[in-house]
Amino acid sequence: MTAHESLQEMLALSAAGLLEPSEERQVRDHIRECPDCAARLSEFADLSAVLRSLPTPPPSPDLAMRTQARLAESADRRQATLFAAGSAVLAWTLALGTAYVYRVLTGGSLLAWVLWSTVPALMAIPVTAGLVRDRRLERIVS
Repeated sequence: MTAHESLQEMLALSAAGLLEPSEERQVRDHIRECPDCAARLSEFADLSAVLRSLPTPPPSPDLAMRTQARLAESADRRQATLFAAGSAVLAWTLALGTAYVYRVLTGGSLLAWVLWSTVPALMAIPVTAGLVRDRRLERIVS
């Protein structure tokens, strides 16, 4: 893409006042040398002025409610992530503790402990997911 083509793409943004000062200087320097781009910038400036003169449409009545719902959903996801991370840390700590206790009490191998501790962990995953889902449903209903 040539410099001329890239500057042509910036003309509409320049007319709307959305360019950085350095980009605006590039456009101003270019339109001094290029009458076609100067005319096109003038057309964009006229269009921008007409668009600014139009009344701003009012927001939809349920905008605040939808925004609050999306923010609450985002907060729920963050909270669920923190809950999952905390649960993982707690589970890891308990797993290390039970491994030590298991080996001391039974003299068993580490492989037997891994098998013994994996089953309850796998059973806890859907239970935890169900509790989180039920909590979210309660928030939505209330």
